[in-house]
Amino acid sequence: MRFVAAGASVRGPAHIDQNSPNQDAITLRGNQGGWIAAACDGLGSCAKSHLGSRAAASVVSDILSAGLESPASHVNASIHEQWLRRISPHSVSDVATTCLWASVNRDGNCLLGQLGDGLILFRSRGRFFRLTPDRQGYGNQTLALWREHKEQHWHQTECFLIQPGDGLVLMTDGVSDDLVPDALEGFFDALYLNITQRGRRSGRRWLEKELEAWSTPMHGDDKSVVAIFRAD
Repeated sequence: MRFVAAGASVRGPAHIDQNSPNQDAITLRGNQGGWIAAACDGLGSCAKSHLGSRAAASVVSDILSAGLESPASHVNASIHEQWLRRISPHSVSDVATTCLWASVNRDGNCLLGQLGDGLILFRSRGRFFRLTPDRQGYGNQTLALWREHKEQHWHQTECFLIQPGDGLVLMTDGVSDDLVPDALEGFFDALYLNITQRGRRSGRRWLEKELEAWSTPMHGDDKSVVAIFRAD
């Protein structure tokens, strides 16, 4: 079996109209037969949040490619520590961002972590799961990388991608806020079928077209999806 992965991030119409940068940032790279992924969403209330999200995605890539993969709590702490260094000299209040990350090794052992909104879905040993709990508080409130690391604010798990159809999906809230709970597994399956048939480059182009044509009430926000699947 092999892994097939693809990811895309597009500006929402609101940011296109305002000539503003994409506040989302993603990373997706192969790593010794496995994959590393991240999807980060800079807070709209922060003046330079696009810099914070890019820094977070880059830090995830550096940490996981260097071999720090377990336990997930150590990865979370390292992400926060290195992110603070990477954003200097900017103020945290100007660049705060959410952070979703995933690491899959060549055997299918997978670690997942999430701080803030967005959504992580995964199928392990043929069973479908949602890592992200229901959002609490007001719709525009979220946790984010900030001055202090608080492990209790992170969600994390370990899973195993060992059979065809297993995989994971990371998405920012520009996508997740428009998906009802009953549609999550169907959305996951649609991504699996399209990405495994297309491969990484064609899959990225397909994802970009789908995200640019997104036609639901929250369409104004930036949108990012990263997916890794186990295929025949």
